[in-house]
Amino acid sequence: MHPTLPRFLFLPLTVLLGTGCIVDSGSFDDPDPCDPNPCTQGQKTSCANENGKAVCLCAPGTVLRPSGACETVSAANCAEHPGDSAEPDDCLSRAATVTVGGPQRQQSIEPIGDYDFFKVDATQNTLYNVTVEPGPSSLMPRVDVFNQQGVWQNSQDGRPKAQLVFKARATAPYFLRVSHSPFDASAATGPYALNLSSLGLDDYGDDSTEATSLTPDLGGTSNPTNRTGNIQYGQDEDWIAIPATLGYTYRIEFDTSRLVPAIAAFTREDTKQPFRTDRNAFVEIRAASTTTLYIAFYSPTGSETGNFGFRVLRYN
Repeated sequence: MHPTLPRFLFLPLTVLLGTGCIVDSGSFDDPDPCDPNPCTQGQKTSCANENGKAVCLCAPGTVLRPSGACETVSAANCAEHPGDSAEPDDCLSRAATVTVGGPQRQQSIEPIGDYDFFKVDATQNTLYNVTVEPGPSSLMPRVDVFNQQGVWQNSQDGRPKAQLVFKARATAPYFLRVSHSPFDASAATGPYALNLSSLGLDDYGDDSTEATSLTPDLGGTSNPTNRTGNIQYGQDEDWIAIPATLGYTYRIEFDTSRLVPAIAAFTREDTKQPFRTDRNAFVEIRAASTTTLYIAFYSPTGSETGNFGFRVLRYN
């Protein structure tokens, strides 16, 4: 989950890196933890692969309760009321399925306080774009995203159209909830149109555990490696990992004819608090120890998107 503005404030410049040793994590194909299905107890028989771990979900027709139990859907736990032809759809277990490139959903928030849920059968690491556009009415739509366990992920309020992008971190159902925005004091109802599209796979991971490992080119080489990235939506972060050696300087150069992203720099010893943030045609960091250097590229305003080009060089 990301805020609507960059989560990294620009910090005073520093070049001190923490102590440590280079660790080569390597790469390998993880087996599917859902094959065979380990979810065999009670009503939690649906398995989702979430970052290599099996997560057991409530079976269709049941709803997760605060106690952790899967309860059969009934009028007591899923509101039923008159409204459009999609009712009852006021809870996750009765969500209507929407597909990428499928027909536009034409529904309405009716009566006051109505919720409309939709299910997306999502693919891991894919970015999905959701737009909810109101029809002629005073409705100010809001769209919320929930993961396969019903945990809230993100939201966007319309002015007048609500639009957000979310990343599926597992191949599993994700859920959208459309309602009237609580930021509008009026108790509005009215029609809306919902569209779902895909932005494709996320090109880089969003944190240090998903960072792409890169080997820097030697400074002064006549043919450095030109690399590319893409800030695919406003809150996207693209992380790379660079093995850093004591006494060497690491220089990241950007193609200024394209988007120049902001960067946040971390070490393996602290991947939560950046020791430096910057936005420039190039950034240089001198290693005061041997460690792994993590660089996160992000939109400096939370709204700029686009392709960027960069090189990573090492100087003795």
